[in-house]
Amino acid sequence: MVTFDSTPKEPLVAPGVPKDHPVVTRDYSLFTVAIHDMVERIGTWLDDQVDGATIFGPFRFGKSNAVDHWLQRLMSERHGGYVPMVIWSHTDSGGSQAVGRFYAHLLEASGHRLAMARRNPLERQDMLVERWIELASQGGGRFLVLVVDEAQGMTQREWLWLVELHSLLEKQRVRLCVFSIASMQFFDEPVGMALAGGAHVAARFMLAAEPFHGVRNVGELAYVMRGYDEGSEWPSGSGHSFTAGLAPRPWAGGFRMAGCADELMQAMCDALPERYAGPIDFPMKTVAQACRHVLLRIASGADVEASTSSAAWRAAVEDCGHRTLMALVSATAGLRNIARHQASHA
Repeated sequence: MVTFDSTPKEPLVAPGVPKDHPVVTRDYSLFTVAIHDMVERIGTWLDDQVDGATIFGPFRFGKSNAVDHWLQRLMSERHGGYVPMVIWSHTDSGGSQAVGRFYAHLLEASGHRLAMARRNPLERQDMLVERWIELASQGGGRFLVLVVDEAQGMTQREWLWLVELHSLLEKQRVRLCVFSIASMQFFDEPVGMALAGGAHVAARFMLAAEPFHGVRNVGELAYVMRGYDEGSEWPSGSGHSFTAGLAPRPWAGGFRMAGCADELMQAMCDALPERYAGPIDFPMKTVAQACRHVLLRIASGADVEASTSSAAWRAAVEDCGHRTLMALVSATAGLRNIARHQASHA
């Protein structure tokens, strides 16, 4: 006979916790060392006036979050003024009218009010070039940054259309800098993605590349988790961080999320798959999901000591798919090592 525990489990979000709190809705972004490093790298490429480069890393490590929530503002702060930037999350442009849709997607990302109006491809191309010249002029210079998120999905013809746009802007004395954000394992060669569009695409847009890392040590993890304690506020103007607002009594008693960094780091290491072959570099997906679970448990009145025990952190990490994600990283590392071994004996 199969038996099961019929006792209903308590919901993670207790009735007294505001349902519109960013931690509940997951509508928040924590600043990380990786985001800082990405902004500095792209800023250096921009200073050096490169035509394009690639930031790459595994899925769920926080690349899109960095682009969506931090890149525009931090780049403008770094350069001491507005940086004209178009952020486009790549959407497939397949079909007989592919080039028209390609331009329409870029027009929409560029904030053009007639992005989806009926136009032939040449008219859309003209509209896009005019819009990009306008955006470049708003920055007070003669350049525009195009960030292509999910760039690993770009097809050969899309790269070639982008080369054409780059050339058209050059004739107008506007420099287009294309930065590709690609979901690729640490061990992949980003230039292979560019070569899919031809050597001239690689030469123009992808001569430089930089990996996007996750959380690599306890110090970096504590820095991220401190965002719940100090680098956040809700409601706006309240002066209450996420930890202070959700768990006022534990907060008053000295509880801080950053104080749990050792336990979370150990839990992520313990949950690595057997014979893990990749780097100690953990995804923000695991960190954010595990922290959210533990903080909401405490906010719901659960005992702080029990909720932040080593066993509790291990359970939180296991429940967010960490082992499977890191197994993918490990498998890629294994294939890379085999390829290197074969090459050295060829």
